[in-house]
Amino acid sequence: MTDKQADTQANTLLEVKHLNVDYLASNGTVHAVTDVNFVLRRGEILGLAGESGSGKSTLAYAITRLLRPPAMITSGEILYYPRGDDDSCDILQLNSRQLRSIRWNDLAIVFQSAMNALNPVMNVGAQIMDVLRAHRPEMGPDSRKKRAIELLQLVGIAPDRLRSYPHELSGGMRQRAIIAIALALSPEILIMDEPTTALDVVVQREILTEIIRLREQLGFAVIFITHDLSLLLELADNVAIMYAGRLVEQASSRDLHQHPRHPYSYGLLNSFPALHGPLRRMSGIHGSPPDLRAVPPGCAFHPRCPLVFSPCRTDLPLLRPPVQGEDNGRLVACHLYDPRYNAEPPSTTDLARKYEALVEGSVTQ
Repeated sequence: MTDKQADTQANTLLEVKHLNVDYLASNGTVHAVTDVNFVLRRGEILGLAGESGSGKSTLAYAITRLLRPPAMITSGEILYYPRGDDDSCDILQLNSRQLRSIRWNDLAIVFQSAMNALNPVMNVGAQIMDVLRAHRPEMGPDSRKKRAIELLQLVGIAPDRLRSYPHELSGGMRQRAIIAIALALSPEILIMDEPTTALDVVVQREILTEIIRLREQLGFAVIFITHDLSLLLELADNVAIMYAGRLVEQASSRDLHQHPRHPYSYGLLNSFPALHGPLRRMSGIHGSPPDLRAVPPGCAFHPRCPLVFSPCRTDLPLLRPPVQGEDNGRLVACHLYDPRYNAEPPSTTDLARKYEALVEGSVTQ
């Protein structure tokens, strides 16, 4: 093992291996997550992006073991490497008592809708202290209240809001309160499932700034889930793109922004306007995501892809480095970069030119 490999292994916090999740239904099985693999490192912000229905939230609930029937984890491993421990534990194999000891202590989640996640008949302070009472029974009432005040101040809420009910808080303050509850026991991993949905852009900016500040201050790792790729490019260290239950591209946020490899990633990037620099034409993505009960053969994106060619319709692309010998963590599942089908992989400029020309042609026709 090289020094680089040893360092990477030591920094690994969570490792998802070949994870598959299905929803069982009378009209067909929905394959919501299919053969997903990724690594989360200590202190990293990993962004997970994709259209609605791509499997992002299902993946988050699978990691936290919050899925309920008809959802079923059919196979895979979710390996957690606790702090100060060389051995990993598979979250999928934990019993109820072991799972309870990990939840909120090591692994916490910020749910999608703050108003629905908070109990409307309990004030914010009581909800924070409820977490402490359940997981830190040795703490007395005064200690719990002191910790609740500390947590509110940590996320930028005044201590006098301890007695406020959720309906008395703004959307941004409710979201901060949820983050405070998630951080109550100082977890190592924080999963955030579209935490800025339905918030205006000014409040979104405040929440993102808060997350970055807290990560730097407390050192936890984040899995940030959203359909807004522009948001992730500002926040995340690395980004994984999900489509039809599979990961189709993984890269650093900078590489993905400057050099998207997968046509789907390119389409996502060009679905929103540039905030800085010259105006650009937004091409977007035509069509709709597939029915996950009957995913198309080959590459699931091929019915919508303007760069589709013969192998895309029959052969499943594997997640691999787009350039042979490249060792920067960049992975893409696209036949354009498979030497068996394409001897010369396209550059980002080539991809953009071909994509835009074909999209323009399809619009004109």
